[in-house]
Amino acid sequence: MRLTRFVAPALATLAAACGGARPPAPTPAAAPSGGTTPAITPADLKARISIFADDSMLGRRAGTVGNVRGNAYIAAELARLGLTPMGDGGSFLQRVPLTSYALDSGKATLHAGSASLAPFTDYFAYQPTFAVPARPIAGAPVVYVGGIADTAALPPRDSLKGKVVLFRSAAAAGSSSLGMPDLGPQGRLGLIAGIAVTEIDPLLEQFADYLRSPKVEVKQAIDVPPGVTQPRMLFVPTATVTKLYGKPLDQLRPGDASPPLDGEVAFSGTDLPATNVVAVLPGSDPALRGQYVALGAHDDAIGIVKPVDHDSLRAYNTVIRPRGGNDTPREPSAAEAARIRAMVDSMRKLHPARVDSIVNGADDDGSGSMGLLEIAEAMARQGQRPRRSTLFVWHTGEESGLQGSAWFTDNPTVPRDSIVAQINIDMIARGGPGDVPAGGPAYLEVLGSRRLSTELGDLAEQVNADGKFGFKFNYEFDANGHPDQYYCRSDHANYARYGIPIVFFSTGSHRDYHQPTDEAEYLDYDKYARVVRYVDTLATKVADLDHRVVVDKPKPDPKAPCKQ
Repeated sequence: MRLTRFVAPALATLAAACGGARPPAPTPAAAPSGGTTPAITPADLKARISIFADDSMLGRRAGTVGNVRGNAYIAAELARLGLTPMGDGGSFLQRVPLTSYALDSGKATLHAGSASLAPFTDYFAYQPTFAVPARPIAGAPVVYVGGIADTAALPPRDSLKGKVVLFRSAAAAGSSSLGMPDLGPQGRLGLIAGIAVTEIDPLLEQFADYLRSPKVEVKQAIDVPPGVTQPRMLFVPTATVTKLYGKPLDQLRPGDASPPLDGEVAFSGTDLPATNVVAVLPGSDPALRGQYVALGAHDDAIGIVKPVDHDSLRAYNTVIRPRGGNDTPREPSAAEAARIRAMVDSMRKLHPARVDSIVNGADDDGSGSMGLLEIAEAMARQGQRPRRSTLFVWHTGEESGLQGSAWFTDNPTVPRDSIVAQINIDMIARGGPGDVPAGGPAYLEVLGSRRLSTELGDLAEQVNADGKFGFKFNYEFDANGHPDQYYCRSDHANYARYGIPIVFFSTGSHRDYHQPTDEAEYLDYDKYARVVRYVDTLATKVADLDHRVVVDKPKPDPKAPCKQ
């Protein structure tokens, strides 16, 4: 599940203001040791996860060699099972034209008078989209405009044109918005050169790795009219303000200006070999075979991060960040530090220190990806196939902004209106008492099941009861306006925007979410298998209906931003 709760929503106004490399051919991958069985079993899932979430996959970041390897394994398994390729050119792979872009840190040191500002220390640069050029800031003074209340009294727009403005945010730790003024060309700030946001130190600490990491976007996704540009975006630690102005933030008054900036901030881009994996299991009913029940998961993970000690990180997250990347890091209290030390000491008695930097994504979303493979095998090798066809899509680029699912739903390899429903599984192998407060064998989070179709939500409940799966559905995170915004943070959202009924299943967040500790050893394989068997049964139930799932709720505008 992608993380961008803070950065992307806060900067949506910037995006509003404003043929690549061929994927390497997949190398056939070996089947799990000893092969797999037609049944969905904990042993099969464990064997698959041991391959897909192995260090050799290098964290499966979208468009990297690790993601290519992971997709090659999936494609080889689909070929072995005899599914129909539905990617490009008769293959299982659908190319997604991603571009990766990152700060050119070798040329990004800025100067203002005697002050020298280093990237990732004195400031963090952010560019919401690479397709829209950012305005130059060289020679521009940094003018303090205060907080959101102060911007009502800004001078005429033209007086700030070409300048960088410093905005004091009221965002607290865990905020999903910076509360910024309108940055569009007709807004109060007009055609400023850039905006620097300060007094967000806890958020910068939480998102520092994200801001350092390369970003990706679909190359053809944005049609940029000639001459359209966007303000350069900078996030500035509070201590940097003193370097810029010679006095602290609390002593600044709106209109105070720094010396002009010397130097420029630039991003450079590279095309990536990114692909979705797409396959179809044809339905058994000739009259319904042209309709599809779509099953989805994402095949990418976070990749490689700074090396950490596995046990120390896990102990820290147990105490301070029980929801992993969803929680803001902070310094522990003395009592919390003692608890962390005690946990690490107990683990040291079992094994030596383990340094790791690969986010293997065993749960996120190795669990969903390998669950789809098990369903594909069960449907292909067990008895009667469903009446409708089953469309399997492993989406790339979910972690970097749902790009793979956006590309597939904009460029589907089956007629879009032939997809009767989509079931998305993301992080489905945990959810125990140590992961979520109400966790246990019955815990399962459900989102979106009745947002477009009451019938689909009812079917999800009916299959759980009739099949005696025993899940207790948690709908808490599906509430409109929920601060975690889970409904908009995984691939089902791109199907729902086209009016396709969806249901999203997850066993929830945990201390290892988006961490190098998201390893196969922490998965609950018995529960994992039960979730996969349930999804298999639900998909078959939908596929065997004598009618399409009824859409009885208003369809959204497919071009509008997702709203929970």
